[in-house]
Amino acid sequence: MPGELTALGALASAADLDQSSAVERLALDQGIRASLLCALLGVEREGWVWPYPALAHRKGASGPAKMLAGVFEPLDGIGHLATLAGAADLDPMDPGPSHTVLPATLAACIAVPLAGGAGSTRSAAERDREVASAVLAGIDVAWRVRRSIKGARPGVGFHSAGVYGAIAAAAAAARALRLDEGRCANALAIALTRASGLAINSAASMIGMTHFGWGATHGLEAALLACEGWDASHDIERALSSLYGEGNANLAMLADPEGANAAAGLVFKRYPCNIYLNLVVMMLDEVRDKPVDRIQITMPWIPHLDCPSPRDLRQARNSAQAVAAIAGAQQTSYAAFSGPPGPWQPSADVARLLGSVELLVDRSAPTRLNEAVLQVRAWRGAALMQESSGAVRDMGGWGIEHARRLMGEDDAFGSVDALYGGSYLAGFEHVKQRRLAAAAQPR
Repeated sequence: MPGELTALGALASAADLDQSSAVERLALDQGIRASLLCALLGVEREGWVWPYPALAHRKGASGPAKMLAGVFEPLDGIGHLATLAGAADLDPMDPGPSHTVLPATLAACIAVPLAGGAGSTRSAAERDREVASAVLAGIDVAWRVRRSIKGARPGVGFHSAGVYGAIAAAAAAARALRLDEGRCANALAIALTRASGLAINSAASMIGMTHFGWGATHGLEAALLACEGWDASHDIERALSSLYGEGNANLAMLADPEGANAAAGLVFKRYPCNIYLNLVVMMLDEVRDKPVDRIQITMPWIPHLDCPSPRDLRQARNSAQAVAAIAGAQQTSYAAFSGPPGPWQPSADVARLLGSVELLVDRSAPTRLNEAVLQVRAWRGAALMQESSGAVRDMGGWGIEHARRLMGEDDAFGSVDALYGGSYLAGFEHVKQRRLAAAAQPR
């Protein structure tokens, strides 16, 4: 109903980093820097999944190819960056809306300079506070909307990145533009009209990656339209019913005090694979001296993660068996989850272990990210080398050392220091310049 959206607009308008806890501030900082590193890894390691810039350099490109090459160029290429970060698949995630921090961060990084102007006298530290406050707004609002939808995975209908990503980006950009609560509410209302991305084309599909780009672009567009006085219907109940079916939204959850401080509950991916399977990697990472011979995984029933014979790289990242084999063979690195287009080609050691991974699913276990628990057992010969249990909600943030591990030894442009040693906007500028340089290379 109209009142609920106005209340969400008030939350977005009032979001303030200085009023958050130390835990939230740390999580926000880690999330923003990790989001930028995700985009950079997408630029440098996942170019093959991104057709848009490549089309501009296709020999004799004209007509539709040239048009498509420039489709995400407006707004400083925010669509390029969001989709490339989605392709990198190392995004920090909160307990509900998938990939909320990523588009919200990128939207804020664009909107803050627009709001301040090129001649702004604000210091880098002041601008960082504005960016973090904007991201806080995006996380809080999008998480409240997400948790209002009944069911463990409200993916029946639309992919989270295209729905909650747009809402988060709209709230973040509206806060960065210093819009009042009424115009923040209008930004959210407009973003709901832009929600998109069929759930059947999730992040595991190539087209699903573009949902990240459109979510960020649509959310920022919504805030800019609201800034100019545009509005849309504030009937959020009907909007959510259109997306998820009648009776599947509990609007009381939008204002529930338990929805506050969502940033403190941020869950972070550490590897470019499914969020649940990050736990598998982390637990198998503890067996360090040499590879194991057999692995058993017990986890909640998430059908698309039961994939013993993945066809391609995207499917391998979402295969419990493939991810466990990579980690059990002690080949965990960004490169192990990346590669050329076409059929997935695991190394000999990974291929050997793949057939010795047993997946046990518990159909009664909760699948919500803040409730899910996984267990891993691993053997070397007849000896049990690892037996551990972990909760998804306990995967906290990561800083510069883990960033260096992900980037690897080849960091010719000093990107880790650029993203972790300076301001958020300087980091954003570094990623943008790397994207432009990559796009300029002949294909």
